[in-house]
Amino acid sequence: MTAWQEHRYRRLIDAETHARPVLPASPPVRIRRLAFMSADGGADLRALHEKMGVVAGAAPEGPAWARQLVFRRDGRQVTWELHNEFATITWTGPTDDWEARPAGIGLELHENLLLVFATRIDVIGTESIAESALAGFSPLSLSYSSIFDGGAQAATDFRLDEDGFTRFEVAAGHSGELRIGVIVRRLLEIETYRTMALIGLPLAREMGGQVSSYERQLAAIMQKAGDGDTAEAHNAALEALHRLSGEISRTVELTSFRFAATQAYGEVLAERLTRLREKAIGEFTTIERFLNNRTQPALATCRATEKRLTALTEKVQRAIELLDARITLSIQTQNRAVLDGISQTGRSQYRLQLTVEGLSIIAISYYALGILGYVFEGLHEVLPFSKGEMTAVAAPVVVLVVFLAIRRIRRQAH
Repeated sequence: MTAWQEHRYRRLIDAETHARPVLPASPPVRIRRLAFMSADGGADLRALHEKMGVVAGAAPEGPAWARQLVFRRDGRQVTWELHNEFATITWTGPTDDWEARPAGIGLELHENLLLVFATRIDVIGTESIAESALAGFSPLSLSYSSIFDGGAQAATDFRLDEDGFTRFEVAAGHSGELRIGVIVRRLLEIETYRTMALIGLPLAREMGGQVSSYERQLAAIMQKAGDGDTAEAHNAALEALHRLSGEISRTVELTSFRFAATQAYGEVLAERLTRLREKAIGEFTTIERFLNNRTQPALATCRATEKRLTALTEKVQRAIELLDARITLSIQTQNRAVLDGISQTGRSQYRLQLTVEGLSIIAISYYALGILGYVFEGLHEVLPFSKGEMTAVAAPVVVLVVFLAIRRIRRQAH
């Protein structure tokens, strides 16, 4: 038999496909869920297996054990799940289970982590939600609708109760146990992704003031750069722009993950809301309409803040490039002026050199003719020419010889 070599992610993919199964539920039942941030710093599920006594000795090997743990304790069914940046614990029990922080299910393992949200879902076996149950919700934010094409009714006001839980009331008289499990899973997912999507909104609001400060700093720097005409002013503006660019880059690094995660959670939330297939009951709104009215502006705020940071980064980069070009042009202009001065000095020196050479030819020729004058005075006694005649004839020749000699010396020097 051929031994196939498996891809190292094959088992993980298979485990992820079945990591969060829908667990059937029979009404009446109460479901509670807590979620904690920084899941990678929380309890390891393998250690939780041993602590809860789910298995004897070490936990079994396999990737599925690293993402989800299901066990029963004190009449409750408990489910631990690890996600990318948070962990959840969900437990089910009878509707008269009022313990919001029950012992013995491992909550103490996450006591040092940040609680993100807490959700409670009460599922009853009737076809509609009783007026007494609806009376516990705030009428100003009550969402009350039929879900899953009339298979159940759901109501919530997305407010925290006295235990700090967001409460859902579900009447599932027309649904079986498996469908009730699907309804509970969908409502828990909606609450999870609603919270994780909105967690970026406070950061966006904080960053709004910071971005405005960056924009004012950029405007002030460019104003000074425009008013300054000296190289020192331009260099100071360029240094300020580089400092501002560094601060903006750090801000982008600190916020980019959260803003990207916010958009991703928002998209998943919108998809989960459409799966409810809701229809409003009476004058009340639906969960989908209520959440869209709240989350979409929040997501738009996060997108706008992210775009402002991106646009500001581009503006600062363009400002740096423009100022660099201006400084480079200024340096080139100064260099050209220096070169022009050097060229003018060279031309002046050249003219002076020609003048000096001309005077040198005259002076050397004068002294050479003076020396020849002594020679001609002696030759006058034996030649039929006077000293003046011989000097007159020799003068052009001497000047020409001196000129050629100096010219040769100059060529050799060059």
